[in-house]
This record gives sequence, C-alpha cells and structure tokens, in this order.
Amino acid sequence: MSDCWIGRLVRGAALALLIWSGVLGNAAVLAQGQGQGGGGACPEGYRITGRQASGQSYDPNQANRTVLQITLQAAASAIPQGCTSAPVTITPQSGAAFVFANGSYQLGFVQLNSNLVSKANVTGFELSGNARSRLVRGEAVTIDLFELSAGQFPAAGEYRGTVLVQVGNGLPQAVLFAITVRPAIKFLAEHGAMTSDLSFGEVSAGSVIRTAVYYQSNAAANITIQSQNRGRLVHTVQGPLRSIPYRLTYDGVAVNLSSSAQINRPFRGLLAVREEMVLEVAPGTDRFAGDYRDVLSLIYTAY
Repeated sequence: MSDCWIGRLVRGAALALLIWSGVLGNAAVLAQGQGQGGGGACPEGYRITGRQASGQSYDPNQANRTVLQITLQAAASAIPQGCTSAPVTITPQSGAAFVFANGSYQLGFVQLNSNLVSKANVTGFELSGNARSRLVRGEAVTIDLFELSAGQFPAAGEYRGTVLVQVGNGLPQAVLFAITVRPAIKFLAEHGAMTSDLSFGEVSAGSVIRTAVYYQSNAAANITIQSQNRGRLVHTVQGPLRSIPYRLTYDGVAVNLSSSAQINRPFRGLLAVREEMVLEVAPGTDRFAGDYRDVLSLIYTAY
C-alpha cells in the first residue's frame, strides 16, 4: 500500500498568503461656506478641513469590520457661535450615489447613521447640531460614514471614491477616499478538505490518482509545490533505502519534484478555478513489500 499525503499550506491559517499592499496618505481639503441668510448668523462663513480617517485597507481573508470615517475640523479659531446654524453636508461627487471603484470593480458597503449625523441616505449625509457645534468650537469631528460589506471577495487593487463636503451655501470641496484591497486566495471548502490522504493502492501494476483543487484568487497567484521525499514514496519501515518514484502533473504541466517547483497564474477574474493534479506510479515487480509514503505540500500565494 502506498500513500501520498497532500497538504495545502497557509501562513496564519490553512493556506500561505504573502500580502503586500500600500497605504495611501490622506490629503486635507478645505470647505468654506456661510450660514443660511448670508450676513445674518454667520456673515463671514468658516472653513473646515476634511480627510479620510480610517478604512485605508481591506483584507478579504479577515472577518474584522472595516469602517470608513471622515475627520472634519475648522481651519481657524474664534468662529462666531451663530455659524452653528450653517448646515454641513456630505454628498457623492457623482451626484447619484456613493461609489468606491477600481475600474469595473466596485466595493460593497452600507451607509452608517451615527449620532453625529441627523440624516443619512443614498444622496448624502447631514451633520447633526451637536457635530456642527463641535466644529464651530474648533474640535476635530470624526464621523462613521460607511462599513464595507463583510464576506465580499473583490479584486485586489486600490478603490477610490470622492465625497463633497459643503458648509452652508459655500463651494463644495472634494475629499478622496482610497481603499487598498489586499491580494488573497480563498479555497472552496465544499470541494474538499485542506488536507487529503491519497492512496495509490497496490502498485505492482502501476497506479494513477486524480484529484483537484478549487479556489478563488483576487490577484495573480504563485503555487509552490514541494515533495518531502523529492518525488519518491519512501518505505515506512525500511526508510529511504526502499522507495518508489512517482510523477506529478499539475493542471497539465509536468512538475519536477526533485526540488521545489514554482507555477505562476495570472489574474483571470474572480470566478472559481479548478486545477487538476495527476499522480502516477509506473508498474514494477521488484519492490519490497510494505507501505510507502510521501508528503506533498502546495503553497498558494496571491500577489
């Protein structure tokens, strides 16, 4: 009896993912406006700065909440108290709905209605009286605007969306949100476990095993294949002195198991991928009786 144990390794979980991503700096913008009524309660208006405060990255393999926040603050001190009457709104630059996009790909999200917002809908946010009072007092006000939908598996890359901040009747100013989605691989558990015990059975007449890996990748992927015994099934009692060579074909490509092998896959979209492995032992009659074994490891890395 000859067995080949196959494990698909992941650093930190069950599969190996090496993730590199950039985090963008946040540029401040200015918005200036007047309270409704022009020269009444807030005759000179006031300026505020705005920047993205959180949510700069999203990891599809993590279950943590990802909240997009904005921080607003008055650019000057000694703002007239009457300026609390000037409405402060946050609206989508597109004019229709908030969007965070990377080419044809978009992030799923929900709008949040925090206690610093008096109104939140698809067309925008209106800050509450408490938030406006804090701005006039010179405080920095950080507001939860969006939460990225949990469980989504978007393509890796930078997603951008711009909101417009407007004080009273002043000119709206743009605040850019940038979210880096990290490269990730997701294995489809419904198609099998992360480890498998595969048996060649009796191999005197030769034997073939066919199995498959099902996964999704949101970026290009590298597959590292390593055989513990360098492509040989080793006798479980006699050790390396008694061994049987075997061959591996991965998705139609012959793999040299005498050393670590590398296979690269370009990004092919977000649909599930099926890749077949064929393991083969040639016929032979001069083999020592007993059980033979090898450990074959496959490490998948999105990049």
